Amino acid sequence: MGFGAIGSGVGSGFPGGEACLGIARQPAVATRLTTNMLIGSAVCQTPAIFSMVVALMLMFMDFGSLPFSPTWAALLGAGLSTGLAAIGSGLGGGLAAGASCGGISRNPDTVGQVTTTMLVGQAVSQTPAIFGLLISFVLMFKAFPETAGLSAPMALLGAGIAMGFGGIGPGIGNGLTAESAVKWVARNIEAAGELTRTMLVGQAVSQSTAIYAMVISLVLIFVV
Repeated sequence: MGFGAIGSGVGSGFPGGEACLGIARQPAVATRLTTNMLIGSAVCQTPAIFSMVVALMLMFMDFGSLPFSPTWAALLGAGLSTGLAAIGSGLGGGLAAGASCGGISRNPDTVGQVTTTMLVGQAVSQTPAIFGLLISFVLMFKAFPETAGLSAPMALLGAGIAMGFGGIGPGIGNGLTAESAVKWVARNIEAAGELTRTMLVGQAVSQSTAIYAMVISLVLIFVV
């Protein structure tokens, strides 16, 4: 939960700051900017919510019937997987939301298209945190046979670390791509379709590294 709060907390500040600047420039669009800010900030909070769900499950689920080793490593890996992956997704969502507020303040008539592009970009930015959540669930709900060695615990702990750290960069990268697309949709709304398509292609490439991390995590859980 501690790691998971970092990205969402900082990310939610981006649209808040841009909304304040925009209202200072154009007080007449305060309502539209505030609405957009709240929508963007709400999406930024989802990685932190994922982290909170995992934290509550780790605290209140009964793991007492499972063998100590390698369960301890699986549970620690579960926490790290979602917590670390949430950092990138929270920051990435905030970058897109901040650009949206900035664009609307400069060109209020583009609010509909800008908000739509923001939400698409934010949705893709959240996927590394979802991958982290998936690995956490696998580590928590799969029963592992008792072992006296270190190879199995280290593999499970490594799976959580791989997915957690592997989700940070793609989440931020997706957000940087969305930030640029949203910014320029506000300035050139006629190119919104082309900009959105280019954004999605760029995000797909960035996303591939999170998929690689997830594949390695699954191999460590089910094969090693």
